[in-house]
Amino acid sequence: MNQGNWNGTTYSPLAEQLSPASTEALRSIGHVSTVYDVCAGTGNFALPAAQSGMTVHALDLSASQLEVARERWIPHPGTTQPTFTIGDAQSLPWPNSSADACVSIFGIIFCPDPSIALAEMMRVTRPGGKICVATWSENGWAAALRREAASAWNGITPLPTTWSSSSEFEKAAAGLESVSSASHLLEWQLPAGSDPVEELCDQAPALKNFREAVRSTGNWASMSAHLRSTLEPYLRSSAAGPVATSEYILHVGTVPNSDTAFFRTRG
Repeated sequence: MNQGNWNGTTYSPLAEQLSPASTEALRSIGHVSTVYDVCAGTGNFALPAAQSGMTVHALDLSASQLEVARERWIPHPGTTQPTFTIGDAQSLPWPNSSADACVSIFGIIFCPDPSIALAEMMRVTRPGGKICVATWSENGWAAALRREAASAWNGITPLPTTWSSSSEFEKAAAGLESVSSASHLLEWQLPAGSDPVEELCDQAPALKNFREAVRSTGNWASMSAHLRSTLEPYLRSSAAGPVATSEYILHVGTVPNSDTAFFRTRG
């Protein structure tokens, strides 16, 4: 993962739009003692988890996003501020079997090899603990823009859709037990009068990088017009402005007991 793509931006508007997925993840893992948040960004999952009384250790490649997370922390009696660590999701700094749950909300899908990051999440979670990963499905603006961009621009993909089905996730998470995959809908509120394509590119670092790459070729005007037509099926009007919809999948599974299943460790 290129650290420069994520440093220098807080992507707070995007984080706000993604917060319902963190709420669903919290509900899915239940109340646990210790949880790791991988690719934590600006703290959408880590902060409410800590405020509910959990011990939270959060990791991200971007120092600037973690600094925003620290600034967002609001102390409450009986809670402890999460620890924030700059690090690589494909080489987690935590010991084997040291957390009750490990979560990544639209995070490890951006890794160069998400399967390695998923194996690391399994390594650091105790037997019987929960793994929870949010990723995009093939339904919605996120997948639609990725498909069009990849088709038109020789493999440039602004938004990965890794593990868009339960079978894909189970294959990647070899050995994970009791896997469930639930579909949810995110609604992106865009400002009134805004250009949906430009607004989404402004909010999401990966899309912003894609836009800059196309602009450098002098073809952004035609590409943005094409993407605007691609977005139309996923847009609806509201009094506050356009709303873009995108489905995501929340995958949840249980780490098996080490004495009954093969368990991957760092090589």
